[in-house]
Amino acid sequence: MSTGTLIAVLIGMTVVTYGVRVAPLFLAGRVTIPESVLRWMNYVPPAVLATLVLPSLITPDSHTNALELGLNNPLLLAAVPTVLVAWRTKNMYATVGVGVLAVALLRWFAPFG
Repeated sequence: MSTGTLIAVLIGMTVVTYGVRVAPLFLAGRVTIPESVLRWMNYVPPAVLATLVLPSLITPDSHTNALELGLNNPLLLAAVPTVLVAWRTKNMYATVGVGVLAVALLRWFAPFG
């Protein structure tokens, strides 16, 4: 690949990468987002979080990737009080604290392999 081609590819990738991120800023004042779309967008962060967290909860052994939904999965057990605190308090600090405490207590005191 020649130097000119490489530079053109890098410039093209830069334009595409930043264009996608900057375009909404230019359109934000000109386009009115419908209320139904705004309500729908409120569900995006919890859906992304669930997508990132759930695999590690149900397959805690990264070597075998075995599905573990029983009572011998400490991460899944720790998720129960964490989700309850998040649901009831809607407080991020309380949720993180309960989650860390639950995992620590289960790892220290529960008879998991």
